[in-house]
Amino acid sequence: MVELIFKRAVKKPDSAAVFAELCQHLSEVEFQSLSDWSASVSFRSLLVKHCQAEFMKNLDKEGIHQKSWSCLEPVQDVRVTDRLREEQQNTKPSGRFLNMLRFIGELFLSKVLAEKSMHCCIRRLLQKGDGPSLEGLCQLLQMIQQDLEVVTEKEVMDTYYNQLDHIAEKGKRAPRLSLLLRETVDARKMAYSTPH
Repeated sequence: MVELIFKRAVKKPDSAAVFAELCQHLSEVEFQSLSDWSASVSFRSLLVKHCQAEFMKNLDKEGIHQKSWSCLEPVQDVRVTDRLREEQQNTKPSGRFLNMLRFIGELFLSKVLAEKSMHCCIRRLLQKGDGPSLEGLCQLLQMIQQDLEVVTEKEVMDTYYNQLDHIAEKGKRAPRLSLLLRETVDARKMAYSTPH
């Protein structure tokens, strides 16, 4: 059931909030464990495990897709190698990857996924640092930033946004990605500058 809901939510991103609300209602339902008939497992724990597995699988898949694309032909010229590396850094993420991040964000907003899960996702995306990961990170932060700021120390959030700011200033990114990074950082600055 978890896999089916996850697949549907990723396939229909406009309904991600509805699927997240459904998951919130199901989060306390207990199922009999398949590995130990005397134990039970909650829908929430199954969902969290599935989200972790899908996140890592999709993060790896984005990287494999990019690597296989850039390795189609042998390259000896350093300028060509640099151009291919730059293209890999600036490639757009797949729709499935962005849809998955949107659903994960909606699960956090619905209080199904904990703050710790969001920090794990953010750190992994920053660590990977390629174009698709950064674009996905910007989308995720724009979606969950206000709720995450409430439960997270300001210094931790500052670290994330300072890293994004540094990446945006460093250059070597597609103009579209640089603009998205800048918009994400500026949106947070504006949120702090407006009186509450």
